[in-house]
Amino acid sequence: MSSKRLLCVDDDRDFRQFYKNLLGSHGFEVTVASSGAQALKLFLSKKVDAVVTDLEMPGMTGVELASRLKKLRPELPVLLVSGAKSFQESKPDSVDAALAKGTATITLLDQIENLLAKAHAQSLRLNPRRFAPLGSVLASIALAAYTVPKILK
Repeated sequence: MSSKRLLCVDDDRDFRQFYKNLLGSHGFEVTVASSGAQALKLFLSKKVDAVVTDLEMPGMTGVELASRLKKLRPELPVLLVSGAKSFQESKPDSVDAALAKGTATITLLDQIENLLAKAHAQSLRLNPRRFAPLGSVLASIALAAYTVPKILK
């Protein structure tokens, strides 16, 4: 994977700075947002490989944000970070993983790397739509091979 672009969403300025500093120092390109609405705007205007979002934010929760993002791009890895234990034990369907706020930084980094690796592996799976252009090219060649000799007669 060439570059790892993260969108980190938290209404707490200190956590946004923490994500920017920590993840940036580990080779991630980090964009931060202070709300779900701002995150959606940034997501639509920037290339994002994964999202790390807080659960409890004013206006739109992290779960609501994850649901909206997954509707736009179902394969997008979303990590929910929360102080609420219930979400860590039984994460909502719209998120791929959940961690407690204050989790060891190595655990956070490992979880992000695992989600990115899993998403990358899924994107490499055979998808018939990826071969549609090849089918068109082969059909054109076959058509030309059939018609050119008839034209040249």
